[in-house]
Amino acid sequence: MIDQWFFTKEELLDTPSIIDGLSFEQEQMDRTKGCHYLLAVGAKLNLPQLVLVTATTFFHRFFMRQSMRRFHVYDIAATSLFVATKVEENARRLRDFVNACAQKAQKNDRLMLDENSKDFIKWKDTMLHYETILLKTLCFDLSVEHPHTNLLNLQTQLNVPDACVRRAWILLFQSLGSPICVLYRPKVIAAAALLISAHLSGEEIAERRWKDVDVDIGQVHELAAEMLEYYVDHYLKKAAHSPHPSQILQHSSFNGSQ
Repeated sequence: MIDQWFFTKEELLDTPSIIDGLSFEQEQMDRTKGCHYLLAVGAKLNLPQLVLVTATTFFHRFFMRQSMRRFHVYDIAATSLFVATKVEENARRLRDFVNACAQKAQKNDRLMLDENSKDFIKWKDTMLHYETILLKTLCFDLSVEHPHTNLLNLQTQLNVPDACVRRAWILLFQSLGSPICVLYRPKVIAAAALLISAHLSGEEIAERRWKDVDVDIGQVHELAAEMLEYYVDHYLKKAAHSPHPSQILQHSSFNGSQ
């Protein structure tokens, strides 16, 4: 059933949000905004990274079938994370979850909602309501293959140094706001992150070695260029105003044809 969750770039230009009048650029910005909110809530709850990967995947899949004009990205981001904690068996107390969502939405980490307050009940009821909508939209198909698992397999197959893999892992994390998970297979995403990391580390991987791990090197180069562009747009260009704690990549003129 996982094949139903891969789309063409043409389909990404014709999503329900765009049909409802949102521009492609605005939708991409809102995807990033929703995912960054999701990641902030996840960090507050000290959730494992793989839970966050599952949650952002649910989020991107949802908006391939539903419109941002109907569903606010924060509501779906919170609900996606809530469902992902159950799927990945890393559940948190509902009280803690609701408070983390409210704190990050209002940019006030000291905010604590009383469980009997109207705001707490509204957050809880909204999330439980959207949980049903999310599950139906996803056709109750909650299976997610993580690029991170593929990355570790590629490390073994290609004999890549640990430092190179760590950088690729961070790049995967920083790319969660982009809908690449609905455009490319997890193995291609892992390979693209590894290709960029190897390039920046001076650990070039010969073309012939990629053939041994059964990936389309053309797709890998294409995605690597897109991931770098996303990184530059959302991290490097904004670094002077809002530095990101995990920012370690350097500005590189990576060229997939090299």
